[in-house]
Amino acid sequence: MKILAVLMRIERLDNAWKWFINKPYIHCVEALGWTIYPICSTSCLSAALTVCDALLLPGGYDISGYYLKEARNEHCTTYEQPMDHLEFQVIDAFMKHEKPILGICRGMQTLNVYAKGSLLQHIDTQTHAPQHRHMVHSSSRSMLKQLYPHSFSVNSYHHQVVGRLGEGFFTSAFSEENYVEAMEHENGRILAVQWHPELLEDDQIFPYFLDVVCA
Repeated sequence: MKILAVLMRIERLDNAWKWFINKPYIHCVEALGWTIYPICSTSCLSAALTVCDALLLPGGYDISGYYLKEARNEHCTTYEQPMDHLEFQVIDAFMKHEKPILGICRGMQTLNVYAKGSLLQHIDTQTHAPQHRHMVHSSSRSMLKQLYPHSFSVNSYHHQVVGRLGEGFFTSAFSEENYVEAMEHENGRILAVQWHPELLEDDQIFPYFLDVVCA
């Protein structure tokens, strides 16, 4: 049985903080025969590293300007800093143990910031307004080239994009405006995409990551 660690997200509802995993992620993972191991604290990190085969960093709110080392853009909706700190600790642990990692939307952005890369905090104010769906092109050295040999359409729910790539990462796919839409690590074990594959009926990202990258 394969087990995927999933970093949970948090919302304040009814005057209390609630941890959760969005249902589409659960459906994609379980449909491929994997079991989910939720992470919401560093207290379970040691056990997760022992039993889990890989890590999923899902979408979520924006990263705090504190970790970007710049002022927060007024359009950003951020978590409290402890959420960001937890995510960086989880990334650090799984990378040091050389476990495969899949980052989605915010997950891609936190991976890049962890690796000392940068973000454009709000692309509406920085020359680009995202569309709900748009075309993406995979780069020649990318593992995505096997899945998408030609340009392909993805969904778009974000207002931030990767700026300078973090150490060890290279562009895996890019938009027609030349923004980074996916990135991979040179170790061949980390894939991150800016779109939300869990919401696409014809998704190939989850099957490829869980069946091939994690093999």
